[in-house]
Amino acid sequence: MSLEQKIAETFALPEASVADGLALSDIPTWDSLAHMMLIVRLEQDYAIQFSGDEIADLRSVGDIRATLRAHGVQP
Repeated sequence: MSLEQKIAETFALPEASVADGLALSDIPTWDSLAHMMLIVRLEQDYAIQFSGDEIADLRSVGDIRATLRAHGVQP
């Protein structure tokens, strides 16, 4: 499953709307609980662990993609 699919599924969005420029403020269903659900899913699916600072800095799809790449994941 692609990163876009995971994000679309977590936030109940059409997959076509998920792009790097999509920000937290653009998604009404992106609240703190959904944010942590996405974090847990990404950590499990990619066998990584985000730091607290990384979690706090994930404010857009582009941020998520960049942070995954920093962990050696090619989303």
